[in-house]
Amino acid sequence: MAHQSRALIALVLTIGLVVLLLPSGALAAPPAGSCIGASACEGNTGSLQTNACVGPSACFFNAGSINRDACHGDFGACAFNTGAVGVGACQGIHACEANHGTVAKGACVGELACGGNTGAVGEGACVGDDACAENAGQISKHACRDDGACFKNNGTVGENSCVGRSACEVNQGNVAKNSCRDAAACESTQGNVSAESCNGAFACLNAGSAGAIGTGACNGNRACLNNPGPIAAFTCNGPPVGGVGVCEIP
Repeated sequence: MAHQSRALIALVLTIGLVVLLLPSGALAAPPAGSCIGASACEGNTGSLQTNACVGPSACFFNAGSINRDACHGDFGACAFNTGAVGVGACQGIHACEANHGTVAKGACVGELACGGNTGAVGEGACVGDDACAENAGQISKHACRDDGACFKNNGTVGENSCVGRSACEVNQGNVAKNSCRDAAACESTQGNVSAESCNGAFACLNAGSAGAIGTGACNGNRACLNNPGPIAAFTCNGPPVGGVGVCEIP
């Protein structure tokens, strides 16, 4: 699961020891309210706006442009970041540590929310611990919300999709808007998911290895669990029967 991956934290703790031995090298004249905290802007080469980079090592060796009120956290919020960070984004311990994607307004909020991310992140997306940690896909606005929602995701995620704990964790396919909503709804899904589909706990867990999931399909808890597909539009909808999803493959 997402919370078992903590390699980045170990790296930062090692770096933290080095930081204690480094001379201060913060920006000569940072903007008002910025670069606050031990080594907050040590080695930073990116442009900064007001009230940015607040917390120990917040922008340690950051190379991306940081907008106002961004990169706040108890440690390393934007350490080693290279992506552009929007207003109020990257909030939390290691929130955007080693992030290399662009991060829009209010996105990447939570511990390691976008740690190691390489995809573009839309407004208000990737909210939760490990929400988009090590993600490689493009994330649309208000998507990937909850702990581990898009952890190690590789597919493109549409608006308001992948909402729920581990909703699209290790997902491989492209997910259209308003899909994969609930706990583990599209965890380890292999095929593409069309709009308004795979909504429900475990709805498309480990599904789609042989084909795509159509529009408005697989809605309901466990609806298409382990089903390789392809699955036609507007089919496989409903609650479990006898504890088994309507199109679940045991």
